[in-house]
Amino acid sequence: MVTHPIELAGLDLYTVWTSAQPLNEVFDPFRFEHRMAAYRQMIHATNADGQFGPDNRRNPMWGLMFQHQWQFSSGRLGWRDGRIDPDSPWGYGNYALCVIPWLGATAAGVVPKITIAPPATPARFGYQAADFAAAIADWRSYFETVMGDTDNETVRFVLWKAHKTSLDIVATNIAHIDPAPLAPAELEFLQGWCRMVDYLWAAAWRTDFDFMTEYGLDILPDRLLGVSGAKFPVKVHHNVRNVVALARTPKWRHWLNLRLWQRVMRTKAARDEVVTMLDALFNPNSDNKVARRRMIGYLLRP
Repeated sequence: MVTHPIELAGLDLYTVWTSAQPLNEVFDPFRFEHRMAAYRQMIHATNADGQFGPDNRRNPMWGLMFQHQWQFSSGRLGWRDGRIDPDSPWGYGNYALCVIPWLGATAAGVVPKITIAPPATPARFGYQAADFAAAIADWRSYFETVMGDTDNETVRFVLWKAHKTSLDIVATNIAHIDPAPLAPAELEFLQGWCRMVDYLWAAAWRTDFDFMTEYGLDILPDRLLGVSGAKFPVKVHHNVRNVVALARTPKWRHWLNLRLWQRVMRTKAARDEVVTMLDALFNPNSDNKVARRRMIGYLLRP
């Protein structure tokens, strides 16, 4: 299956999407192409009845594949001998959002049960299924939900619950690690990104093909933080600043802010303008003053 090859042809994702082969017998999660093949299989398998359109462009798993492509192209996977470094914090985080969904899909009978290869060498992170038991259960629930008769927003809420459970485990395990060989700023960015996911989870942020290509491909840094080079574009710079600020926010304040944001996102009207609401929240300025008033209205609504 090739979804919208003309649109994909201009994206970094096109090459790996068109060359990915179905996984057979062994899934080696430290091979980039195996992780991308797993995404393609899961995207394909969850559109059996065409609920995401005949071209599958409304499938919410596109976001995970786009994110992994960004991690690869921006050098965040910590290559070791041409493979994903099992000690890479970003690679570990993606493991929780690729292999763990695959195990959930296997439990739901959506993809075949095959061998998951362990790291080739001892690693500082745990890669056993038992380390992610809660996340596997949530991903199983997602795949069982998506294979039933339900609406797309319901599916997104279940997906984001599984996503958050996965990254909560990751966030706990990277909280106090030595950032080397990453710069401390890069690890801080990853920690802040795990917290940003909390805001996307509360809003059931769309992760389908169209939404990702419109809003999700030009806001992330194309190289590691702490590496010299040209300045990031303004939009990327602002996003990095906001994500790092989240990492530096005390736990109690993050919890309080998130609870207020969840209250804002209670209604579909608020969720439908989540891009505007996030801008009003993280980048308050004279241009989004009206949007901030609407956000307060959503917050105070009974």
